[in-house]
Amino acid sequence: MDSTQTFAIQYCAGRIYRMNVISIDAPCNGSGKTSLILSILSAFPNTFAFTKFTTIYGDEQFCPAKDHDCACHRLRGDYNICTDAEVLSKPDTDTGKIWRAGAVQTLWCVSKPEGYPEMLREYTMNHLRANTPLLVEGSTVVKHLRSTLHVAVVNPLLPRSWWKDKAEQAVAAADFVVVNPHQTGLDGKGIDSNEDIQNVLERVREKSVRGSLAPLDRWKDQRLFEAVVRILKA
Repeated sequence: MDSTQTFAIQYCAGRIYRMNVISIDAPCNGSGKTSLILSILSAFPNTFAFTKFTTIYGDEQFCPAKDHDCACHRLRGDYNICTDAEVLSKPDTDTGKIWRAGAVQTLWCVSKPEGYPEMLREYTMNHLRANTPLLVEGSTVVKHLRSTLHVAVVNPLLPRSWWKDKAEQAVAAADFVVVNPHQTGLDGKGIDSNEDIQNVLERVREKSVRGSLAPLDRWKDQRLFEAVVRILKA
């Protein structure tokens, strides 16, 4: 079993538990990942645990969000698993919104790329709640933690130049693509590059769902909601 398959199941205290994992990622920040997570939690309150995964790629990039009071600044060594309620529940932050939206557990894992294997061993052994469905946010973790359902979120109004390396392949590999156009204060910047994004979305049209701020069970297209229901019933 290679490193990309190691965490398809949770091994904890000498017992094995099968994990239902819904992974959510996006080509770039501002795409609407948090909005989707809140929509899922609104439709399924007190059901999912949630973990945010943030990857730190270099010493100079300490906090991708440039927030000087977040889990990134607690990184010592290759990784940190933040369980501090004061940090996680901070108002007007993504984790704070998710904390208040009905997640039964909220964690924030911060790691350098090389720290993921060891971090996930500690994470699965010591922090996960056995047999609790899990929502995870992050692009790098998808390579290490096998998901039952993989959802990509795309905001077609953002510049194509913002997309991470291999983001197009990640969108193509997703089970569903949530298209979530919303204004981000760009004032039209990057519009010329958005034809590339429309081409990507055309190639995944059959598995695309129009996103909204409403609870997932109220979306006009019910396919993603029905997929989550199937996972919870399995």
